[in-house]
Amino acid sequence: MPKRPKFTVTKTTEGWRINVPASLTESGKRERHFHDTRDKAKQHATELREKYKQHGEAASVIRPSLAEAATQAERLLKPWGISLVEAARIVAEIKERENASKSVSEAIDSWLLACEGLRDRTLDGYRQVANKLRTDLQDTLLTSVCADDIQGIIAPPGATGAAVLGRIRNARVFWRWAARKGWCDADVFKAIEIPKSGRHQREIAILSPAQANRLLQVAEVHYPEAVASYALQLFAGIRAEELRRLESRHVTDGGIEMSAEITKKGRRRHINPNPTLSAWLAVYPYSPCPNWREVDKACRRIAGWNLGSRLLEKKSAKTETAKDRTMQTLPDPNLGGWPQNALRHSHASYAVAAGIPLESLLFEFGHTSNPSVLREHYVGRASRKDAIDFFKIGPKGVQIPTIAVA
Repeated sequence: MPKRPKFTVTKTTEGWRINVPASLTESGKRERHFHDTRDKAKQHATELREKYKQHGEAASVIRPSLAEAATQAERLLKPWGISLVEAARIVAEIKERENASKSVSEAIDSWLLACEGLRDRTLDGYRQVANKLRTDLQDTLLTSVCADDIQGIIAPPGATGAAVLGRIRNARVFWRWAARKGWCDADVFKAIEIPKSGRHQREIAILSPAQANRLLQVAEVHYPEAVASYALQLFAGIRAEELRRLESRHVTDGGIEMSAEITKKGRRRHINPNPTLSAWLAVYPYSPCPNWREVDKACRRIAGWNLGSRLLEKKSAKTETAKDRTMQTLPDPNLGGWPQNALRHSHASYAVAAGIPLESLLFEFGHTSNPSVLREHYVGRASRKDAIDFFKIGPKGVQIPTIAVA
């Protein structure tokens, strides 16, 4: 039978000390408690004696099977240096978190509901990630999901590219939101490995003047309703996602008014059209292009880039007009894949090469920091001769006087 503790108050250089057995401590280990006065120490000793008395009474009626189980548990925990009480506390905390947690499906439903009102593009990205997580994890509690589970769903080993990085960003938003609700541990996501892009993946690509001209010509012939949309991206650098929110009233002779509701960064900017853009808009006034995404794919495919187009696939094998025959006899996709953000990058590269100061481009381009980003990506990307050829491109084959651009 274990020796009964006395809870003796002893004076030391560190204060009045009481030795407390492991059975009465929060940590489950023997502790030394110090007090600055003798009276406080004696009061604490009295409380410990009462606590030990209550503990002893409970221990006197403990079942033999429970005592044996406790002995076995203590033996299992010994290599880890964890007491039986500490282990019980850990398990209790886990169970409490599980009870407070939600299943992946329930959490996703709540998250998407809370995200209502965000931009369509943002919601699309959130829903794509949500569907992936829901398909694989379903009713799994968030507290039971580990980093490897998430990694294998949104960014498995070997996966690279902007799409993977986008999934990681969107999944992180969801996980942090759920953590703030107390449904999961925010630190779990810190173990997700983010693919590192190689230098070749960070390099931007632009269209040559001939390629840009070819794309515009295709739009003029086959989809004239898309011409102004291409002109705004090529000669004003408007982002594709901003174009989807741009309305006719925003584009006037006085310039292009990009309100906070339109811009990616949520900050207003105003773009003064250069002579090339003005010439295109005079012939093809801007109006949002119906079914823009599919029309854009069709134009790029006809122009020679390698990508699928549902619009072209729907065309009948038997055609009657010259326009349809041209669409049916598609050129080989010898231009390869479509470069990411090619139209916006082309505008910036040729504008810099044409001599437009970086400071002037900074506001119109929607950057809020110093010109270092523009300088890093666009300076030296194109020659001045190519810039002149680029800004010469006019509607219906007309060349714009380069002196107005140079």
